[in-house]
Amino acid sequence: MRLTETSAKKLLCNNAEKLIDPDLRRKFNLTLKTKGDGVYEVLPDGTKKLMARVLALNTFYNDKGSGLFDKDFLNDPNMYYNICLDEMNREANEKKTFDIVYAFANQLENLVRSTKQRMRIICIGNDLEEASDILSCLNFLPEAHGRYYLRKKRAVIDYIPLSAQYKERRRGTVADILAGDNSTFTNEQKVDKSRLYKGRLRRPLRIIKFDKSESRWFVIWDNGVIACYNNETCKPLAMKPYLAEKFIPEERDYIINLFNIRQMWFKNLMAQKKFQKELELMKPRG
Repeated sequence: MRLTETSAKKLLCNNAEKLIDPDLRRKFNLTLKTKGDGVYEVLPDGTKKLMARVLALNTFYNDKGSGLFDKDFLNDPNMYYNICLDEMNREANEKKTFDIVYAFANQLENLVRSTKQRMRIICIGNDLEEASDILSCLNFLPEAHGRYYLRKKRAVIDYIPLSAQYKERRRGTVADILAGDNSTFTNEQKVDKSRLYKGRLRRPLRIIKFDKSESRWFVIWDNGVIACYNNETCKPLAMKPYLAEKFIPEERDYIINLFNIRQMWFKNLMAQKKFQKELELMKPRG
């Protein structure tokens, strides 16, 4: 899978010429054909066998009801679902037009439904400028390189440092000369920790609601700190209309301006990342 339909179509064009690296094509003597979103391997006898499907996240709704899920697929004990989301993070200058986590979850529903076994889901991407939306939905942001096991989430996270050999190979390349540390050929997660609050939270003041779902609620505490909602009870503050709450545009604008002039504090990196993502997903005003 890729984030956008445009990116997915580029992998499929010219019989999936760009889907598999040329060295692997030569090594395994692969001949591929495409039809729709399907990629087929042409066998020596001329028959074609489905190898993969290339789907986009931002148009997951087009795949609903299209028969992607096969209830008998796992009847063969040798079969597994192998699902890969490649380039899972947006580029710095890429427009934020959809919620990656919401689209990813719904596309997985299209593919595997209630399947819980014999399934591998792999997400690959460079960490650049800000923490990943996918990692945020797992409620985990690694601050040091290493391997992390999230047993409750049934996930393994490899935060891999750049090797000395890779750095040497990249030194002096066009991207290194023109963009340096701002190029996308890096794997360092850069997060702003200057607005994190280390003290105690005493009394909740307002619940900031971006949606009807509690996973998109935040709490302002009496010391001005923003934290993720955790069943607190206090007066709501709606960030958009139609949330079954009183919507006051001036209150919304005040919250946005506080963030923009860096007058907000956050309980942790997770709250900071999620709150920023919600603001970015809001439609531009005026």
